[in-house]
Amino acid sequence: MESAYSIANAEMEKIRRDNAELLRKREAEVREKAPEFAEIEAELSRCGIALSRCFIDGGIDLETIKNNIRTARAKKAKILKNLGLPENYLDEIFSCKKCRDTGFDENGHRCECLKKLISKNICTNSNLTGIMRQQTFNNFDLKLFENQPDINGHSVAEIIQRAMKKAISFSENFEDTKRNIYMYGDAGTGKTYMSSCIANRVLERGFTVYYQSAFKMLDILEKLKFGRYDDDEQAQAEYTVKYIYDVDLLIIDDVGTEFITAYSTAALFDIINSRLTEEKSTIISSNLSPTKITDLYGTRLASRIMGSYEPMRFVGRDLRRMKKD
Repeated sequence: MESAYSIANAEMEKIRRDNAELLRKREAEVREKAPEFAEIEAELSRCGIALSRCFIDGGIDLETIKNNIRTARAKKAKILKNLGLPENYLDEIFSCKKCRDTGFDENGHRCECLKKLISKNICTNSNLTGIMRQQTFNNFDLKLFENQPDINGHSVAEIIQRAMKKAISFSENFEDTKRNIYMYGDAGTGKTYMSSCIANRVLERGFTVYYQSAFKMLDILEKLKFGRYDDDEQAQAEYTVKYIYDVDLLIIDDVGTEFITAYSTAALFDIINSRLTEEKSTIISSNLSPTKITDLYGTRLASRIMGSYEPMRFVGRDLRRMKKD
């Protein structure tokens, strides 16, 4: 599992190489058609060196050097015109004028071109299934929650709608808030679907996401720790574990259904605590209410969740069973 960032950066480097190679071919083309062009290039190079020395020497001969540069550039433009080529034919070539193919704008933020390259490759590492990739806010059907019995005087649809608003806010402000969410409720009430909606929107915005069940994630960690992988699997497992800690958004599904041991509890705590320390966002979904987390994992882990995660409650009937019926 290669990082989407490294793949995107490699593609950006290829764009730079391809553009540089295209410029070299254009220069060779002009030299072949106009042999005198090579001397003009040499003159511009000499002028550049002279200009550097001129500044060191306090500006001596500055006007002469500038005049020589203007003359050489005029000759260059004339040659291109005579060949029927545009004046900027030999300028540096950039696929993205905004960042000049660096991938970052003048403020040091990722350029849209780099975001698009990341997005193109990023889903490979998200571990979302094909069905989950189709689950978005645009096709979230609130009608599924209608005509269900009220919960403590509140309609199920209203409760889920509030959860969706929080989920949308989380996705749209992902880079600024560093928030974490604890989704809880009975099986089939929409937790995984909502997680998928968030994941797909965050992916669209150019951030990395990794989804995994608590059982599978802790199984990977345990096998790696106790040397249960062969050589071929070892490197993949090591990268996956590093990705779990480093990914922009980690989604841990079905917490509480894994085989709970002293090691699994310690490993889960380390992931949650490390990501909080590094201000990496995490979504946890579970059938357990926040208070029941204490009974299962102890106060140390529960305090991290209850103190640093925004609770998002899911209620209602089992949607999977309803659809099947």
